[in-house]
Amino acid sequence: MTSITNAASLAALMNPRSVAVIGASEDQTKFGGRLYKTLIRHGYKGTVYPINPGRESLFGIKTFPDITATPEAPDMVVMALPTAKVKEEIRKCAEKGVKCAIIITSKFSDAGPEGAVLEREIVEIARQYNMRLIGPNCLGLISPANELVLCSSPALNVDALIKSPIGFISQSGALMGTLFDKAHSQGIGFSHCFSIGNQADLELCDFLEMLIDDDETSIICAYIEGLKSPRRFIELAKLARLKNKPILAVKAGKTEAGSKAAFSHTASLAGDYESLKAICRSQNIILMDDPMAMFLLALSMAKFPGQKVGNATIITTSGGGGALTADAMSEQDIPFSAFAEQTKTSLAELFTPGQAFNPIDLGGRRHDVLDTDRISALTAEIVMKDACVDAGLFVLTTAPSVLNTTTSLVTGAEKTSKPFIAVMLPGQAANAAREYLVANNIPFTNTLNEAVAALKSWKAWSDFTASPEVVLPDGLPDVSHVKGVLNESETKKLMASFGIPVNKEIIAADIAAAIKAAGDIGFPMVAKVVSSQIVHKSDVGGVLLNIQSTKELEQRLTAMVSHINQVLPSARIEGFSLQSMESGELELIVGARNDAQFGPQVIIGSGGILVELLKDTLVLPAPVHVEAAKQALDELKIAPLLKIYRGRPALDVEAVAQTIHRLSLLACSLKDSPFEIEINPLKVKQQGNGCVAVDARAQIN
Repeated sequence: MTSITNAASLAALMNPRSVAVIGASEDQTKFGGRLYKTLIRHGYKGTVYPINPGRESLFGIKTFPDITATPEAPDMVVMALPTAKVKEEIRKCAEKGVKCAIIITSKFSDAGPEGAVLEREIVEIARQYNMRLIGPNCLGLISPANELVLCSSPALNVDALIKSPIGFISQSGALMGTLFDKAHSQGIGFSHCFSIGNQADLELCDFLEMLIDDDETSIICAYIEGLKSPRRFIELAKLARLKNKPILAVKAGKTEAGSKAAFSHTASLAGDYESLKAICRSQNIILMDDPMAMFLLALSMAKFPGQKVGNATIITTSGGGGALTADAMSEQDIPFSAFAEQTKTSLAELFTPGQAFNPIDLGGRRHDVLDTDRISALTAEIVMKDACVDAGLFVLTTAPSVLNTTTSLVTGAEKTSKPFIAVMLPGQAANAAREYLVANNIPFTNTLNEAVAALKSWKAWSDFTASPEVVLPDGLPDVSHVKGVLNESETKKLMASFGIPVNKEIIAADIAAAIKAAGDIGFPMVAKVVSSQIVHKSDVGGVLLNIQSTKELEQRLTAMVSHINQVLPSARIEGFSLQSMESGELELIVGARNDAQFGPQVIIGSGGILVELLKDTLVLPAPVHVEAAKQALDELKIAPLLKIYRGRPALDVEAVAQTIHRLSLLACSLKDSPFEIEINPLKVKQQGNGCVAVDARAQIN
């Protein structure tokens, strides 16, 4: 639904003056009992109304038999009741004047159609009285910034909450509790954590908007399963960029919903996750695979605000640790810092010959200069002061004193404002060092993979350049009348009207007509079967290449018809397409579709028969600027083949980018209809010679 709560009013709701806990008890085996005790434990300073008809007080606080009996309407109510009792309790709260209710209870829309009906009913009741809802099927909220905890997770059995400028929105309650627990053990705190459950009323974008506006939050993290308002999500992402608030996210469910599509490759290559990736990439939302790597990056960005990372230096206590780290960084395309000459000279005074290079192994230090700890501190200081170094990665292995080495590295590194991350590989031998890092708010992890993933994503965030805005030109062809499944010829005519280059073609009704028309195309030529029942023509032998004469054309068309009749007897052959045979150095696929959530998108990648084998594709939101198209082409695995390669001139990237741009204009012109368009292959010629679409199909509903 469209937001009916702006960021400021939602922020006020999340900082209530009074809270009622319906189902409060002292029984820690129950949701209400754990939640109530946790609320008290973490020092909420507002008024608490425990609702329990069987007790006069709970933990020394006066109870009330029912929400209707409280002396005032609580700002916030939280309930963990049997599903059947929730509707009536929501009605009582709404009539009382409660501003917001958190529903922990599950078995609503998460349990099927009957639960979904009940969920809609409670939302309707709440809206009649302008009461907002979080959940159902959520775990509540944790707000160190507001000193408010309305969550029953055992992870909150800690002495104190760590406050940090990291906001977290989670569509999974249990995962929020688990991640909070792990983050706390690494010294990672939060401003606010919201478990949003079914999002029956307040949804992810409401909380995202609040965190963007929140002065206590500078980094936003999210665990996403699905978006209720994707267009609003895009607008909020733009707002976050304007406010310089990074958004980091982990997306569950990466399956490609379109993978079974039979019409074209386009739908399966785009897929739900790939479509979201395209939007996130366009707005510099960093999608990550590992939630803890996401939190590590968030803490690092909060600790070193505004810093950008393009390369990193490894300092380690072990040659093996350095080698593994170097491998991991190389595999993730994280460049190694190249030291300035002065840095090399300074390090040479501390290390034996050949040891003062990136990675730096502290085991190669000179023992006749300074003690180990002083050399560790000096090494970190020298390296981190180098203008060529963006970040440090300190990899600690088991040593006589992990604590002393860690302290020394941190002390040296903190002589600059450059970011660094510590990796604590030992087990219990590093516990004292971990305690030191937590106490001093130093980003660290116990696994190399998390650290490298964080650096990779930091680099991606740092490398972002916003694409130029595309203004749709006036006078684009009217395509409102184009509907249905278009054959190759019809699709090419549609594309040509938007300036997309296509090869010359004549349609012949039968073999005799094909022989008669062959001279107008010329040799060598290509002949393809025309049949609305055949989607992938090459799969059934329906494409003939390099035909050199009319005699060869007749023979091969006759053999083609015979073969198709055998392998696909149900297919009706409607004729033949005779086409000029185009050469090219590389084949690409360029497609477009109207994504159900995000609208028109363009898909580019390796084409021809390698589409499904290589899976080398990118999805781009339409319209696509020519410069954005060039950048995307450079990100494909086959990008080196577009450049000068083994003595062969570079290919015509400009022409390909123009084709991508023009197809994106066609896609935008079809934005009111579901559609799929596919060029496969687009043959790319050498620079200056253009490109040409030699096969295409479209379906417009």
